[in-house]
Amino acid sequence: MSKVQKTVMLIADLAMITGNIGRKGVGVNPLRGQNNVQGAADMGCQPHQGAGYFPVADEKIQNFYTEKYGVVHPTKAGLKIPQIFDAAINKEVKAVWIIGEDVVQTDPNSAHVAKAMNALDLLVVQEIFLSETAKHADVVLPGTTFLEKDGTFTNTERRVQRVNRAAKPLPGTKPDGVIVTDMMQKLGYNQPTYDADQVLAEIADVVPFFKGITRERLGKLGLQWPVKEDGTDTKILHQKEFKLGKGRIKYFDFKESSELEKNKKDYPLILTTSRVLQHYNAATMTRRTKNIKIVDEDFLLINPKDAKHRQLNTGDVARLYSGRGEVSLKVEVTEKVKEGIVFTTFHFPEHMVNMVTGHGKDEETMCAEYKVSAVEVQKISNQFKTEVVAEKDQAEVLKA
Repeated sequence: MSKVQKTVMLIADLAMITGNIGRKGVGVNPLRGQNNVQGAADMGCQPHQGAGYFPVADEKIQNFYTEKYGVVHPTKAGLKIPQIFDAAINKEVKAVWIIGEDVVQTDPNSAHVAKAMNALDLLVVQEIFLSETAKHADVVLPGTTFLEKDGTFTNTERRVQRVNRAAKPLPGTKPDGVIVTDMMQKLGYNQPTYDADQVLAEIADVVPFFKGITRERLGKLGLQWPVKEDGTDTKILHQKEFKLGKGRIKYFDFKESSELEKNKKDYPLILTTSRVLQHYNAATMTRRTKNIKIVDEDFLLINPKDAKHRQLNTGDVARLYSGRGEVSLKVEVTEKVKEGIVFTTFHFPEHMVNMVTGHGKDEETMCAEYKVSAVEVQKISNQFKTEVVAEKDQAEVLKA
C-alpha cells in the first residue's frame, strides 16, 4: 500500500472516529494537484485499472471491457511512468505518446527523464506549446486548450461538469479527442470522429456510476456521481453505511524516507518543491501571461540559521545540489521555511530544478518523492558582486 493511500486512510480514520462523515460540510477531501485528475482516474488512466476503476487482471472484467469496446482487452497491467522511463532506457519500450504533460521539466531527476526520451525510437508529444518534453519529440501534434474543446471535467467532490467550446481552435491545431480519433482511423480502426455527446454516452454505458449522465443533464452546475439512470445524482456519500458495511480503522507506523537515511552526511538539507501563487505547475501557460512580470525566476528559500552557516544573504546566488545534479538559484533568507528545509519552485526551464530531485518513489503508486530530496547549498556569489559585474558588463556593451 502506498504512502499516499496510507495518509488518506489515516485521515479517514480521524473523520470516522470524530463522526465527520456522511453529512453536509464534512468528510475527507484530499485535493488533487491538477485540473481533472479525478476525471482522468475515473476514465481508467491508471495502468492497472480500466474505466470505472475495474481491475484489468480480472478475467470477468476483461470480458466485460472486450464486449463493450469490441476489441480484445489487455490481460495485464501496464507500466507506471517511472517504469516507462527505465524500460525506454533498457530498450524494452520503443515508442511513447505523451498528451499534455511536460515530464522533462516536472518529473524528478530530469537528466534521467531526458535520457529516456532520447532512447526511444519514436516519441510523439501532443501539446499546446513547445514544452521541454516536446523539444525531444520526433513528432509534435498541436493540441488545443480547454477553451477550444467540448467535453467534461470532474472535480474532487465527484462533480462532473460540462465543458463548452468558447473559441475556435487555432489554424493547424485540433482538440485532443479529435487527434486521437483521427489516429485511430489512420491505423485502421472504424472509429467515428470525436463528438462529446457520443463519447459521454459511451462512458455512461461502460462506467456504472456515470449511468445517468448526459451532457444535457449536466446543465450549468453538473452532477455528482454516482448518478442513477434517471439522472438523480449523489450529493453526499456514506450517509447510512459504507460500501463494505462498517468503517474499518487502519493504522500505519511512521517510516523515514530512504532518501534521507542514505544521504544525511553529504546532503544534510531537505529540499521540498511546490508552486507559487503567480504560476501553475510547470508554468507552461502562466509564463506566457503578464504573471511573468510578477515572478520571472525560480528562487530558493532558506532558513536564517542555515543561511548563516553557509554565509548566505537574500539576493545571493547559490548552488543547490544533490547526488543527481545541480542548479544555481537566487536565495531568499526567510523564516517561512524551518531549519533544515529549503524550498523552491520548478516553474522555469532555464533552472530545471528537477535536475536535483531524486529517484525516491512511493512503493505502490510510484509517485515521486518531490517533497523529500536530500540536498546541500553552497554560496556562489553575493548580491553586491553580482550587481557590480552586471553593471560592468552593461558598460562594456555600451562602450562597444
